[in-house]
Amino acid sequence: MRSSRFLLALLGAALVHAGAHAADPVVVEVLERSTAGTSIVTVGDVAVVSGGDADARVRVARLDLADLKPREQNVVIGRRSVEYRIQLAGTDAVRVVGAERSTVTVVRRTVTADEVVAVARAELFRHSADTPGLAIELAQPLVVKLPEIPRDERISITAKPRARAGATGRVQMDMTIASSTGETLLAFAIQLDARSNAHPGAGAVTRAGGTGASVSSMPGAAVLPASAVGTAPTNEVLVRSRQRVEVQVQNGDLKVVMVGEAQQDGRLGQTVFVQNLDSKKLVPAKVVGPGKLEIELGGKSP
Repeated sequence: MRSSRFLLALLGAALVHAGAHAADPVVVEVLERSTAGTSIVTVGDVAVVSGGDADARVRVARLDLADLKPREQNVVIGRRSVEYRIQLAGTDAVRVVGAERSTVTVVRRTVTADEVVAVARAELFRHSADTPGLAIELAQPLVVKLPEIPRDERISITAKPRARAGATGRVQMDMTIASSTGETLLAFAIQLDARSNAHPGAGAVTRAGGTGASVSSMPGAAVLPASAVGTAPTNEVLVRSRQRVEVQVQNGDLKVVMVGEAQQDGRLGQTVFVQNLDSKKLVPAKVVGPGKLEIELGGKSP
């Protein structure tokens, strides 16, 4: 009998302890100074979130607090605002402590010329897919001041050729850079030189269902001549995480190009993951130059 009572007492103590542990609150400690990588500032940006269970911490950390305009550099968020936002979300067992207010600075980066040129080239290739051996190069350096954006913000870069499809020679591309909300940040034009390097008897790129290399699964892909890429010191970061990059796909003598988003920083010769912007699939690619990656498929083109 005494043994049974002892076991029941132990079980009761264990249940009380488990219940107390499950009821541990999520603690949100507001920081005096913090940073954000997007225009949407969240609880996780302004505070250290601890305690509770993992799911509760994630839910609290993802709650939005402010939506900055594209050119706003910082914002001040009070602890009371954090408390009200958590209450509005209906999240229980959360304790907010720390600084009375947090000054949030948005970490920004400048859109690179490589990102712009990669989109322009890919779009012109798409319009000139029937031109064999097409080579496209930037005719004049970019002289416009490219916009700064939040470091982790997705942007839209679009290009439209001011020439008939399949034209060669000097082509003007009308470019637009827009924020994730659709606001136009910059509209400008760049000049590209398009020329055909086709050799007599050269085979043409085939579409899905034909023979030879098919690039139908790669949106924006187009034929490029095999050419050397620029080099740089191996210790220099040439590709940044979340950067729009030019991805060259090599299959024997055939080279195609597409636009992707790097998922990590990379130096010359390193392999990083890049995301196909349409399919959202991640594939490994080698860093071959500033803002440029290469995928080697192997084999020879017919």
